[in-house]
Parts: sequence; C-alpha cells; structure tokens
Amino acid sequence: MQMRILFPNKILLLFFLLVFGSLSFLKAQTKNEKANIKYNKILSELNGQPLIDSTNKVIKIDGLKYRKHFFSVAGITSIAFVKPIQMTFGIEVSGGYRIFSKPKLNEGSSALNPKIIEREIFIKPTFGYIYRKRYNTSFFFIPEIAYRHTFAMGIFTEVNVDIGYQYSKLNAPVYERQGDGSFSKVRFGFHNVLVGGKILAGYDCSKKLEVPLAIHFGTGLLFRYPNNKKWVSNIMAEVGISYVFRREKE
Repeated sequence: MQMRILFPNKILLLFFLLVFGSLSFLKAQTKNEKANIKYNKILSELNGQPLIDSTNKVIKIDGLKYRKHFFSVAGITSIAFVKPIQMTFGIEVSGGYRIFSKPKLNEGSSALNPKIIEREIFIKPTFGYIYRKRYNTSFFFIPEIAYRHTFAMGIFTEVNVDIGYQYSKLNAPVYERQGDGSFSKVRFGFHNVLVGGKILAGYDCSKKLEVPLAIHFGTGLLFRYPNNKKWVSNIMAEVGISYVFRREKE
C-alpha cells in the first residue's frame, strides 16, 4: 500500500524537476544570448567591426555607407495664373547625384532588426518640356537642390529648391519687317528666369524590397520672369518613376 502511494509521488516530483530545470536552462540561455548581443554591440562601437549575434548573423554597420544615385522621368502639369488661366502638360527628366548622407540607425523591435532612416542631399539637374498648343513651346533647365528623408519602411519625403532657365518659342508664325519694306518669317521666343520650389512624396522600393525602382508625386510653385515685365506664378504638379542605383563603397 505504501508503494502505491510513494511511486506516483516520485514520478510527480521527477516531472516537476524536469520542467523547472528546462525553464531555468532556457532562461539562462536567453540571458547569455542577450549578454552576447550587448557585448558584440559594444565591440562594434569600439573597433568599427560588424555586429555579430549568437546565431552568427551579421548586421553590417559599415553597410550604411554606400553610393546612391537615381534617374527619373515624370509627367508634369503647369498652371499659369494669367487671364485666362492656362493649364498645360509636359514631361521632365532628371538625375539625382547624392552629395551628402547622414543615416540614422535605430534598433527597432530588436537589436537584430535595425531600422535605418536615410537623410540625404542631392543635386538634381532637370530638363523639361512643356507644350502650349496655342501659345508656345517651352524648354527649361533647373539644377535643383533636394533634401530627402527616407523612413525605414521606404516611404520618403523630399523638399526641392529650384533656380533655373526657360526658353519659350512661339508656336504661331512670326514675321519681321525688313529694311526694304518686305516681311520675312523668323523664329521668336522669350528667355525667362525660374525661381521656386516643390515638395514630393513617394516610395523607394530599393530600400526594403530590393527592387531598383521608386515612385513619387508632388507639387510646387515656380515664378517666371519677365512676362510683360512682371513675375508670373505657375503651380507645378508631377507624377514620376525613378531607377535607383545603390552600391556599397569599396
């Protein structure tokens, strides 16, 4: 009778020892892994080496230093506040050359899942074309300066400062009177200075999806001078796509 009572008690005691022993072991292992991560992080800050965790995965701290450029094509709309108001369409192409970068590294949900915020300044030489059927055809060049802030998920916002040049050729025939009283057909156009800026937003697929494409949209304001010796304001809107070049520095 005593054996029937003691035998189950011994099994139950052995069961609890196994359970609590396993939990203690797992807790100690987790604590050691966290200590290893913290230790490797301190080492990486001291000697600049990549961060290595207990599972031998590498977070490349030096990988933040890479080259990044892009090429964009966008459809644009120009709205001129003259009488009557003019709304015209065109296209522009631009290239982005990064001249400054200061990324910010956040640990995110864990030390093994870092979130990198990109803060960059680009020079963007931009060429554009706007066709006004009953007025003129314009060609412009703007060497834009842009600040882009890209969040960890790939969404970005961008602020541009624009100062450029525009040439507008009249589409209607223009004739000039000659010295002998006759008239000859000539080309005639206007030279203008452009000053303004724009705000863009978009998604950079090359950041998280590793696809070298980005899409964007935005609006801006351009002032054009002279137009009958006055400044004329134009609201600009654009939607475009970019091919993004990312390459780690050697």
